[in-house]
Amino acid sequence: MNILITYKLKDIERRIYDTLREKANVFYIFELKEDEKIEIIKNIQAIVCAYPQRELKIEEIKEMKNLKYVFCIFAGVDHIDNKLFPNAQIISNSGGYSIPISEHVFGMILALAKKLIVNHSKLKKGIFEQSIKSTLLYNKVCGIIGFGGIGKAVGKLAKAFGMKVYAINSSGRTDEIVDYIGTLSNLDFVLQNSDVIVISIPLTERTRNLISKRELEIMKENAILINVARAEIIDQKALYEHMKNHPEFKVGLDVWWEEPLKTGKFKLDYNFFEFENFIGSPHNSPLVPEIFEMRTKNMVEIIKRYLYF
Repeated sequence: MNILITYKLKDIERRIYDTLREKANVFYIFELKEDEKIEIIKNIQAIVCAYPQRELKIEEIKEMKNLKYVFCIFAGVDHIDNKLFPNAQIISNSGGYSIPISEHVFGMILALAKKLIVNHSKLKKGIFEQSIKSTLLYNKVCGIIGFGGIGKAVGKLAKAFGMKVYAINSSGRTDEIVDYIGTLSNLDFVLQNSDVIVISIPLTERTRNLISKRELEIMKENAILINVARAEIIDQKALYEHMKNHPEFKVGLDVWWEEPLKTGKFKLDYNFFEFENFIGSPHNSPLVPEIFEMRTKNMVEIIKRYLYF
């Protein structure tokens, strides 16, 4: 098996990928000489990439006649143009970021439920408003839309807080400890009955604008909605108007409709930051010092499963 790594690596990542050499030929594109690159590329069966359209030239991709697998180091693969790899399976790094992202999710949940930012802002202004009530998480329902690696990690933390877990995945089955499991056909039930809703489902044509005006209206008036998947899963205008009309509704976003990596800038059509029951972070929920080692080890295990070694 010939594997080509196409993105720039930290030293720790390189050492982890080198362990694949026991059963495969591993090449790093940035180490290949121009006169040998095409010959090696012709015999590549798997690539490990971040942004393949940037890391590979179109003519190089066309030479990959034997390519069977495109492994992406990220948990989401919606940025990869499937048409570039018509005969290859595109595989995400599912679970590679689940621990830090799930911690980030609960950081947002706690900040919103306990009104930490509201209290801090008032104290900063000299206002000692001791009567502000917060939300109890114990015995409440955490609905998780997208029960993959991230969703499962969120579910474990929710259970640690004594919450019930209602989950949505593609099969309607799971070995995890949950109180309810369904598919997207059961979305309304989960939205109606959840006190906290976490979006961790991949962006596809089916999930684009999955949460729009109708879905928001059937949620609880004081629900907490967290999105760490892709912004496009939620209709931006509908979310803004819902927050405006439902002052107890709380939202935490780590993903945005316009981000520097996607559009070259950060921009909102609606000013969510005017709401005190809103919290945002710059799509950095997985960014912890250990993430490069964690995600690469996870990626290598996925590669081994697919390549049978």
